[in-house]
Amino acid sequence: MMQPSPRSGTDLVLGAIAILILLSGVLWLGGAISALLSQHKIPDGHFFAGLSSLSDPSDPSKSWHTPVGSSVLYWSVTSLVVGVAGLLTFLGVRLFRNVFSGTLNKSPLKAQGLASRSEIRVAASQKSLMKRASTLRPSLLKPKPGDIGYLIGIGNGIPCWASVEDSMLLLGPPRSGKGTNVVIPMILDAPGALVTTSTRPDNLAVTFDARKKRGPVAIFDPQGLARSASLPSTMKWSLTRGCIDPQNAIVRAEALVGETLKSGVENGSFWRQQALAVTRALLQAGALDNRPPSDLYRWSHFAGAAKEAVNILSTNNGSTPGWGSALDAIISADQRTRDSVWAMVANTFAPLSDPSVLASVSPRENESFDPQTFLKENGTLFLLGSASGASSTSTLVAALIEDVINAARHEAAKCIGQRLDPPLSLVLDEAANYPLPSLPSLMSEGGGSGIMTLAVLQSLSQARDRWGREAAGAIWDSAIIKIVLGGSSNADDLSDISRLIGDRELKEWSETRQGGLGCSMSSSTKRIPILEPSEIRKLPIGHGLLLLRASAPVIVRLQPWTKRKDRKELIASKSRFEETIDTGEPSCDDICEGVQEHA
Repeated sequence: MMQPSPRSGTDLVLGAIAILILLSGVLWLGGAISALLSQHKIPDGHFFAGLSSLSDPSDPSKSWHTPVGSSVLYWSVTSLVVGVAGLLTFLGVRLFRNVFSGTLNKSPLKAQGLASRSEIRVAASQKSLMKRASTLRPSLLKPKPGDIGYLIGIGNGIPCWASVEDSMLLLGPPRSGKGTNVVIPMILDAPGALVTTSTRPDNLAVTFDARKKRGPVAIFDPQGLARSASLPSTMKWSLTRGCIDPQNAIVRAEALVGETLKSGVENGSFWRQQALAVTRALLQAGALDNRPPSDLYRWSHFAGAAKEAVNILSTNNGSTPGWGSALDAIISADQRTRDSVWAMVANTFAPLSDPSVLASVSPRENESFDPQTFLKENGTLFLLGSASGASSTSTLVAALIEDVINAARHEAAKCIGQRLDPPLSLVLDEAANYPLPSLPSLMSEGGGSGIMTLAVLQSLSQARDRWGREAAGAIWDSAIIKIVLGGSSNADDLSDISRLIGDRELKEWSETRQGGLGCSMSSSTKRIPILEPSEIRKLPIGHGLLLLRASAPVIVRLQPWTKRKDRKELIASKSRFEETIDTGEPSCDDICEGVQEHA
């Protein structure tokens, strides 16, 4: 069998001839330019005349048989020509290899098939954002970009903006830069009222002072997660606030009960509906009779004790018809049914077993948080809570968020175009820890009411585990803007995203050797992913894959808070917060300033 060799004799001869021609051309061009610069005419010698100058470098004019300038000028010009020719040759060979190998840009940051500059200008530029200003914020005569949008990052050299009506979903595993590059900048730039969640006080440390300049700031930390920092919760919220209204009671119950039963539990939907019926009835009874949350906690532990709630609902004209009898029917049901339902009800109110949690939802008169005032004063609400442990407060935090959202919808109905102005921003860091029942609908239609939502998740699988496959799919589909960070290890999610981005055409070239007669080239075209799953996984820290509406994907360089113009002030604020942690002596005046006005 004949073994193919890397280079045939024919190739070597052809290569030598090519080098000889290139060298002759460079020397001839150097002589021509040198002659012109020395006030002489271009040499009339043949194309290979320049090669003779190599025989006598000290006198190029002698070799050319015509004046071409001094040897210093000649060789300086020729060296420059050689350098330029070498650079062009290098770039040409590199381009040739890349094109023929289909790897024009091996870096995912510049992969073929990503959005062009013109596409980015149409979909996400500042100019395209400003065209929508009159719709987004009709109350502003001369809005600035920051009044109606958020800067996401720089894509292909162009700043990419999201509007205040765009719902956003951020996917990034732990330590992928979610907080530094996206969450904290959005907290800082929210133009109106802001509600933000976290399981740690990190975001609070950087943004607390900055948000105080925009309006009142409150901290709801029923578990005392920041207690190690000697940072107390600065507001209390009534668990039964507004629950005389049946709609409020229904929404509150949905958030408190949450998804207590995993899919696959026999008759899970039935048991959950029964628990919801009990919970909303207890909430309304507590609101009607001005009962403290401790009474609701007592009712939740023994069905017989809840007879008090039945009496309240049966005798009060403000109760919702049928709720009292429905509660009584469950209390009077057979023991197995009653005990099964009451086990879920007890679990719903279990966080109140922690005295600190109970105190945080038991405000004194005129001490309770008022969402309407909060919205009007462009306040900021930091919510700290955990989804784990016996005193998990994730459902309480979710219920408080739903209360603010409900108030925002009512306020929006009074505004021009039924759009809250300035908008409410929901920056939900670790959103899976606070499973808002309304999140799927918020992502799809909240922006039209002036409610901008950023949901931050570690992965799509985390969303499926928390909300279920269908609801998680709705959250993903409804997000107008999707930002995917590198570092994910879920192969299925990465493959789904790669398929969503789409394919591009790749032209492949093949070489056929024909013995000593040379070779022929042929090409074929196939389709490959614009970004392979592995390329998405390997996106560097500080960059993100931006999927915006129907536009081509964009790799953006995110804008971390540490690179902002006001970074020195933010770093100083963070240092003061950390000193508070170290000394355990916070300034109550600083922490509580402006809170009690609306808390």
